[in-house]
Amino acid sequence: MKPQVPIISVKGKPFERGRQYGSQARNLIQKNLELYFDLWGSLWGAKRPEVLKHCGRLVPIIGDYDAEILEELQGIARGAGLPLEEIVALNARYEMVFAQSAVAGTAGGCTSITAMPEVTVNGHTLLGQNWDYKQRFQGLSVILEVERENGPNVVMHTEAGAIAHKGMNSVGLGVCLNALVSSRDRFEVTTPFLIVGRAVLNADSLSRAIKVVLNAKVTVSFNLLIAHADGEAIDLEVSPLDVGFLHPDSGILTHSNHFIALNNRPDMVDVFKATAPDTLFRAQRARHLIELERGKIDVGSFQRVLRDHFSYPNSICRHVDTREEEPRHLATLSSAIMDLTARTFYLTEGTPCQNEYYKLTPLCLWEE
Repeated sequence: MKPQVPIISVKGKPFERGRQYGSQARNLIQKNLELYFDLWGSLWGAKRPEVLKHCGRLVPIIGDYDAEILEELQGIARGAGLPLEEIVALNARYEMVFAQSAVAGTAGGCTSITAMPEVTVNGHTLLGQNWDYKQRFQGLSVILEVERENGPNVVMHTEAGAIAHKGMNSVGLGVCLNALVSSRDRFEVTTPFLIVGRAVLNADSLSRAIKVVLNAKVTVSFNLLIAHADGEAIDLEVSPLDVGFLHPDSGILTHSNHFIALNNRPDMVDVFKATAPDTLFRAQRARHLIELERGKIDVGSFQRVLRDHFSYPNSICRHVDTREEEPRHLATLSSAIMDLTARTFYLTEGTPCQNEYYKLTPLCLWEE
């Protein structure tokens, strides 16, 4: 089945990779920026100069955290013919929505799952998620294939202009991203979530992936479910105060949008669960459904879970809840499943209940 979103393949040094990405995705990047500036303005009154001034301050922070990633962002800006601050804004879009806790309930969701070799039918490690977000951004993503000269190659499904989201690399490491919001979250000059996500994808081992998360100074909360083809996984709940962690239980690990490891802390309130109560059952529902196929779990099992409509429309496969105001209109924009052992990606554009998964086996994931 032919992919429904553009595939952009880049290679070379970081700046050159970014330039290739920016030039190939220029129109989609510009559309994303237009929609995000409108969103930030409507949610919290942010004006373009205010956003760009803040993003200018993020540039040296990103460079100190990972100089290669900053070079790639500079290349994207050059290729797209845009100021660097606008590309940084796309890569800090999470902070500019989720750190505004008053509007956190309008921001999105996601349900993530991983299954270890001991519970899958063929001994493979599987990882997947539904990406729940605002419908206005439907159709503005790309599949980005990155051939690096000094580390693992990377393949991801991401918003045009962003350098990270759900993806995997050529050493068999994959990551899924989930939103978390705490009462301690602040929109400050610290490393953006998506920059940390890309550093995870660039890592050549699970230990290095964990290290880049622990080394990041952050002032917002987020969740990373990281798995490896060799049969290990860890979930990292990142907050401004601490990083909590979860390991697979009987070969399965799931997460949604509330704190589990960092739950019930007296110094931090979980803000998101009040505005998105479905998070409290989605992770457990996903675990329950995948458990039913223990020992026989395969990509089809993940597809069935990610198409689940229990508590519709606020379900694992999310649909717009017309009882809510428009800012809270969310839906599953894409569904991704990664066979980390086979280095294979399965994706939908749109809700998985209404769209077939298409299969990608990127050659660059084997060229190490």
